[in-house]
Amino acid sequence: MSTQNQSKTNDSGDQVLSWRVWLPRRRPLLSVIVAVFVVVLTTAVAAIYGGPFYPLLTAVLLTAAVSAHYAPVRFTLDSEGITVASFWGVRKKPWSNLKTYWPNGDDAVSVSASGRRSLLSSACDLYLYLDGNRAEVLEHLSRYLSPAKKDEYA
Repeated sequence: MSTQNQSKTNDSGDQVLSWRVWLPRRRPLLSVIVAVFVVVLTTAVAAIYGGPFYPLLTAVLLTAAVSAHYAPVRFTLDSEGITVASFWGVRKKPWSNLKTYWPNGDDAVSVSASGRRSLLSSACDLYLYLDGNRAEVLEHLSRYLSPAKKDEYA
């Protein structure tokens, strides 16, 4: 799932966790289905409208929409906060802007800025995909954040 998991210490002695996850390795069937869907839909648009403009536009828009799934994502937890680097850019959240965290099964953790799970807050929340480093990540998060109560995320 990842090419490397790193746990190191920075110059000030704080632990830094860094790992990379490539989602198609986790869900290869879904990745193939989505790619086939893009090709089929683009072909259908070409058959309906003819000419190169609409099929090309469809292919570009659909590929852009699903591109984040096909590119690797790097997660870094340090003494300043959480950094998520993906195809679309880098998203940094300092610990002071985050409140709680909760596990999502065995392979992910949600980190919330609002402290409660809701549709509105999900745009501000971070979703950390794990790669065999669940214990390390939960231990690191517990240093800076409080775990959400069961009724807040169930």
